[in-house]
Amino acid sequence: MYRLLLVSDQKDVLEAFEQVENWEFNGFRKPHIRHDLEGAKDSLLKHHADGIGVAMKNAEDRGAIFHFLQEHYPQIPIFEPGRTVKQALEYLAELRQTLNWLRADYSSDTYDEQNVMIKARRYFFRHLVGGTKSYTCDQLFRELHLLRSRMNPNKPCVLIRAEISDWEDQSPGTSYDTDHLLERELYQSIGGDVKGFHVLPLVTNDGQIFVLAGSLWEEEQTGKLNEVLDAAIQEGIRHAEEYQGLHLRLKEYRVLPSIYALCSDYREKA
Repeated sequence: MYRLLLVSDQKDVLEAFEQVENWEFNGFRKPHIRHDLEGAKDSLLKHHADGIGVAMKNAEDRGAIFHFLQEHYPQIPIFEPGRTVKQALEYLAELRQTLNWLRADYSSDTYDEQNVMIKARRYFFRHLVGGTKSYTCDQLFRELHLLRSRMNPNKPCVLIRAEISDWEDQSPGTSYDTDHLLERELYQSIGGDVKGFHVLPLVTNDGQIFVLAGSLWEEEQTGKLNEVLDAAIQEGIRHAEEYQGLHLRLKEYRVLPSIYALCSDYREKA
């Protein structure tokens, strides 16, 4: 059974959780409930949590809790609690599925929770940019928190399509727990954090190459998106060619208003 912490001061959220029946049937122990940051800190010191739900009236209070969790508990999925019993059960089912992925039997490997979370995030982003799974804006919001992505979906991002030649291993990745070798090679040259932005190379199962880049939560951007990323990606391309023998060519370069623009129900503001 997975263990939960709910941090909320909102009446409808608390009532919805009180009305959930048979927590064990849904795969969870009855959650610990706290109402502020100090209560959350105390609970996490005393009790293990596999998932943390956060719903606060005040945006500053919510931000403080997220900042604390990012600093001290960056691997624990954060779930939306839901404001009705139906919503709560739906979102808990999403959390359970994510936890099942993260806690699957990796007995043939040395289990590392951080690496498994990274693999799960890459699996999600491959499907998002490749269009092989459709996400609504609400689903995207929940997935980013469940997988503890540091990418800020509210700010502009860049999506690049690329192609590569002279690559010996063209076999696609098969699942979230098996990283594509080419993707790992590209990440060494192009990927990573740069001046408050994150650059993420992705190789989909049908062999398409994408680079998704955007702002990081709570990081200060020290330059304009296009200028910073153009310089970083061009330097990465030179590095890939010189040191890895990878000849990368950009086919399409799109500046998107936000990561939400990749969702099926996205409507750009007028």
